[in-house]
Amino acid sequence: MLSEKGLFDTYDKFVQSVFDTKTTRGALGVGKWKDQQFIAVLDQFRDDFAAKGVKVALCKRKSGKGTYRWLEFIDVEEAGGEYVPQFDVANFSGQIIKTVYTKIEFPHGVAVEELKQWGGRKKLKEKVPIFVERMLEKYDLFQEYEQMVDHVVEAGVGSNTKMWNITKLKELMKVYQPIFKAKGVEIFFSHKQEWVQHGQHGGHFEYFRWIEFVDRAEQPSYRPQRDAETKDSRGLEEGCSVM
Repeated sequence: MLSEKGLFDTYDKFVQSVFDTKTTRGALGVGKWKDQQFIAVLDQFRDDFAAKGVKVALCKRKSGKGTYRWLEFIDVEEAGGEYVPQFDVANFSGQIIKTVYTKIEFPHGVAVEELKQWGGRKKLKEKVPIFVERMLEKYDLFQEYEQMVDHVVEAGVGSNTKMWNITKLKELMKVYQPIFKAKGVEIFFSHKQEWVQHGQHGGHFEYFRWIEFVDRAEQPSYRPQRDAETKDSRGLEEGCSVM
């Protein structure tokens, strides 16, 4: 791409600037990358890349195994508005799902509502998260949302325990996905489970569940990181969350 777009010189200057700017790394320039300082350097070259039809994004993803960073060089014309880098640090919204071992971050154009592990049914009815509220208002989806929440609270739990039931929640999402999609929003049910070790005395699973509302006008290529339809759900029946 650099050769095709005549951007090798710009790229070399950018890399040299990152190397010369010691604040982009930790102590003595060999520590962890510092995202905002790196972006400040990248910002100096964005217009040069954009003039040749290329968008550059610093991307970051965290997991229990560590933090991963990479640069994406996007041919704007070829992408045709159908691709947006969902891990672009400069486009993170500040919404976070915090688990035992990591933080899952979300970009603008995605609104998140967590199904709390304790008292989740009550909390789901109490308050609409601000990013969700803005999206519902933008697409006139309040009525559909309230209907879905009532349905989830009533039918998304086990018959006896009243704990979240992943199978029932996935089926409920299938009911409302086409309703929301008709207005430009896709919804996904996501989950993550983590094993917490208790020293030499075994351990237990912690479960995290949430609903993602995706504005396809802003995030045409977004895919949920922990989609319950594709992620392994072993142990979830035994580890349903107490309401």
